[in-house]
Amino acid sequence: MKVDALLYIEDGLADADLSVAGEFVPDTLRKALLALGVFSGVHVTAPASYSGSLVGTPCFSVRSDRDDVAFWKRFFSETGADHIALMYADSPFLDPEIIKDMLDVHLRYLAEFTYSENLPRGYSCELIARELVKSLPESDGTMLPLSEVVRSNINQFDVELYYRDPDIREKRLSFRSGDRRERRIMENIISITGKKPSYAEIGQIINENPQTLHVAPSYLEIELTGRCDLDCVFCFRKKLSSEHGDMQTGLFERLIEGLAFFALPYSLCYGGSGEPLMHGSFYELTSRALREPLLKNLVVETNGLLAGENFASFVRSADDERLRVIVNLNAIDPSTYAALHGTDHFERVHRNVLALREALPGKENLYVQVLKINETEPFLDRYYDAWEKNGVPIILQKQNTYLGMVEDRRYSDLSPLDRIPCWHLQRDCYVLSDGRVAFCRQDVDGASALGTLASETLQALWEKSRESFVRDYKGGLASRPDCRSCDEWYTFNL
Repeated sequence: MKVDALLYIEDGLADADLSVAGEFVPDTLRKALLALGVFSGVHVTAPASYSGSLVGTPCFSVRSDRDDVAFWKRFFSETGADHIALMYADSPFLDPEIIKDMLDVHLRYLAEFTYSENLPRGYSCELIARELVKSLPESDGTMLPLSEVVRSNINQFDVELYYRDPDIREKRLSFRSGDRRERRIMENIISITGKKPSYAEIGQIINENPQTLHVAPSYLEIELTGRCDLDCVFCFRKKLSSEHGDMQTGLFERLIEGLAFFALPYSLCYGGSGEPLMHGSFYELTSRALREPLLKNLVVETNGLLAGENFASFVRSADDERLRVIVNLNAIDPSTYAALHGTDHFERVHRNVLALREALPGKENLYVQVLKINETEPFLDRYYDAWEKNGVPIILQKQNTYLGMVEDRRYSDLSPLDRIPCWHLQRDCYVLSDGRVAFCRQDVDGASALGTLASETLQALWEKSRESFVRDYKGGLASRPDCRSCDEWYTFNL
């Protein structure tokens, strides 16, 4: 019986993405896998766009398609293998002992496909039998990746689901160096431990050194302005000590320049207490942000009143898939709109949303958002039916009471029973219109602000926030703002 390993280089990766702490990951993995004594050979496959040092080396192949059924039929035919272990070539923490144990389970139970749902992808593999691939029909068109085909038809195949403690899924880590943020975290871990830890060790290492996760802001909510034409019953704006003004363009520029220092991808969201489209330099600031190569997503959260033809024309000309629009629409008709938003603009907003559907480039670029509160519950079914017919996806949003600042209108509580460290303190940054960086998104008036971009760098402010994150991670919840009364800790942004 012939068992081979395949190191898979995903699209867009270069040698820099395959290197961690001065080590070229594919070379290390090849040696470690062959040392197990269970693999006849270790192959590497890459897309045609890859031009790194592995090109032309033994057992290297260029693929012209994804890892769909056609790819696997060719690969089994070329290698003559009976079973193949698929691993990602950018997995510096891959644990050979786990791979060996997974293979033992796969062969012992005569499985066609073996995978793990609880292990991070950079610590595990997928095991595929020749018989599985032979049983699948040929296709002239592009098919789903093989693993997706199996998972979506799991009862049709002999599948083994591999589980191994500890279960660290709540940390949302993949340990793949192709993701620059993950690579920075792994480099932090290596710097502290002096080694690449085994899977049995990784959970404890992170729990004892949570600062390794606090690498850079990943999601920034920016209050472009505190002005708004609506008076929504669930809004905190009227509860602020004073109305927030417009952000100066110089502060916005300082924020963008500060993000470039970290050299890691990030997402921006226009949020806060006001309507971003009311800012006089909205289009100038948005165009500036879209010029940044590190920007992953720019989310414009709007009430839709000003999202008319000018805005639609802007998003058409921008033609940028990173630009996403969320229209807050907590109504099914004019009467419910007036009751919840203070005045009736339902038809205007409805018309603007339909126009934006045509202007934005993809299905995931426009959403309508509705709060899950007592006032919307009676019409939610009709709301879903109406917007699904119009081809606009829906976000059902949990209400945030901002630590009791606004009335609690929820009819259900979905908070997990066991508290985990706050995602927002680990990844997010909330920037007020005057440049102050708040403690977190619950500190909407900046009473516990870390400082201001007017006089400090984003790097310095982020470093200030690390102590609060580490303390929260270890169970020391802040009293100002009152983290114990907060139920936003488990929500996760982009």
